[in-house]
Amino acid sequence: MAKDNNTKVIGVVCAGIHEEGVQNTVVGMVNSIKARHHKAVVISTFTYYNTEYTSGEVSVFKLLNADVFDGFILMPETIKSDEVWADILADTRATGKPFICVDRDVEGAASIVYDYGGAFEQLVRHIVEYHKPRRINFVGGMENNSFSEERLNVFKKVLAENGRQFEEERFGYGQFWEYPTYDVMDKFWKSDLEKPDAIICCNDAEAIAVCKYLRDRGVQVPEDIIVSGFDGIEQEKYMVPRLTTAACDFEKMCETAAEEICKAFDGKEMTRLTTIPYIIRISQSCGCKPLDDGEKTTKLLKLYNMINASAFHEKTMFDYSGQMVELKDYDSMAELMPKYSADNAWCCIAPSFLFDKQSKHEFAGCFDEDMVMFVHIDGGMKERDILFKTNDLLPDMDRALEENDALLFVPMGFQGETIGYMAVSMDKREFSFLYTHRFINNTNRILETLKTRIKLQNAYAKVADMHMRDPMTGIYNRRGFYMCMAELSESGGNHFALFSADLDNLKTINDTYGHSVGDKAIIAAAQAVSRAGGHGGVYARFGGDEFVAVIPLSGEATIGGYIERVSEEVRKYNETGEAPFTLGISIGGAELQITDRDNIDRAMKAADRNMYECKKMHRSGRE
Repeated sequence: MAKDNNTKVIGVVCAGIHEEGVQNTVVGMVNSIKARHHKAVVISTFTYYNTEYTSGEVSVFKLLNADVFDGFILMPETIKSDEVWADILADTRATGKPFICVDRDVEGAASIVYDYGGAFEQLVRHIVEYHKPRRINFVGGMENNSFSEERLNVFKKVLAENGRQFEEERFGYGQFWEYPTYDVMDKFWKSDLEKPDAIICCNDAEAIAVCKYLRDRGVQVPEDIIVSGFDGIEQEKYMVPRLTTAACDFEKMCETAAEEICKAFDGKEMTRLTTIPYIIRISQSCGCKPLDDGEKTTKLLKLYNMINASAFHEKTMFDYSGQMVELKDYDSMAELMPKYSADNAWCCIAPSFLFDKQSKHEFAGCFDEDMVMFVHIDGGMKERDILFKTNDLLPDMDRALEENDALLFVPMGFQGETIGYMAVSMDKREFSFLYTHRFINNTNRILETLKTRIKLQNAYAKVADMHMRDPMTGIYNRRGFYMCMAELSESGGNHFALFSADLDNLKTINDTYGHSVGDKAIIAAAQAVSRAGGHGGVYARFGGDEFVAVIPLSGEATIGGYIERVSEEVRKYNETGEAPFTLGISIGGAELQITDRDNIDRAMKAADRNMYECKKMHRSGRE
């Protein structure tokens, strides 16, 4: 579904779009795709793993089965669930479209990988051979993780080549993140070992934790202990001192991926395996570059501005969630959403969620075959309530791709339940993955709460309606009648007619044919009274064979006209010959001004008098 034959739609499939490293790669991919005058559609989750709690999120990957795509760039290393990755790979292959895998060598597929081992070796050699520390501690990643074990083996290799022994007591697994690294540092610090001169970490998150741990204990980096990291994460930019680390060449990798997929579009064979080097950044944490006080000030100001902007958005989202208590229906939700999102966004929700019904047909075994574009936000509410085929992804995908170079599709779900998905334009300069994530999370919670509230309201209304209805006929009972009259009084309209109706010969029918046949006569009378007045009236059964009807009067609706229509309904019923009895209804009417209970009772007495006159005429006619 591209703009023309030369413009292709490339799907970028990943997980964990909330993580900065994934975001940087995705942005690089999008820019490389745009530079080649193609369109990018990113499909991602806000989580890495597939659990019972997040199962509603991973459903978004089924959207890659849509016909819109011409090819795919897959990022398998971001997807931590083997089961989910296997499904994505199988679905991608089943489309028959060309694809390339980034950051993992996938058997039988064009792949791009990084030279992690070579880059890490350069970094370790810089610490060991250039700085020549006497005592080196090593913080590893995860046990039995391929990346972690590769880096540990590199460290051992470099030590051995330099005539150094690997000391098991100077090693610990930091799990690639902050808190386990603190535990490793505690082990180092509490041991009887002499304090290290250098600490080499498997990634930047661990190195940042190490620097903080040392600083909290009055140990200076790099003056007392030198530290190195790996990966070049965004957070490292704000570190003082800046880390000696290595970063992947995102630009080269993204350019290569785009070039390879374009080769497939041109009918050429993609390169089976491409290796991209890491870029070594020798910096301040090993002492090779001096600290700069002016740089500290600049970083602090930038951080302050970022924190301030994030805090303001968080407060805005708090206000958004606070509006939940005021919402009573989905219309009010659709009106609310544009007030809290600055994105050009399409909120697409499964009809089965909105209407609490099981879908008869599904798309890719996951979504409803049809979706509801609940609201399109673009500087306010642009469109809403448009039904479309899920296979199209959006109601007018052609126009969306014509007006936007890159779209992000992310899941909407709550505690394992699939709500739908959100599509967001990535073209705006102020687009923020974090803000989008917050908005969707809050929207999910509000929608789930609102759905529960609507279900409860419907349940309460059903129970209340049961107490207002006559169980035999389904029309109102006496209580329900007067409640409806109160509502009509509040509505301001008061030009009505009230009718009193009586079923003729009910005792004779009961005595002759039995009470079950008598019940059928009562039901038939109720149907005749209500059909004659249509949907605009109020109809009630007051007793065994007594009925009341109230209808609005207008030029066409008159007292005499309604009575004639009741007589016509009676005639039609008797002509069917379905009942052993002849249905007869005596009826009388009076004008009614609905102002209070006394006024209603006066009109009812007048209608009763007219009804009894009608009943006398029916009796005299039979005699």
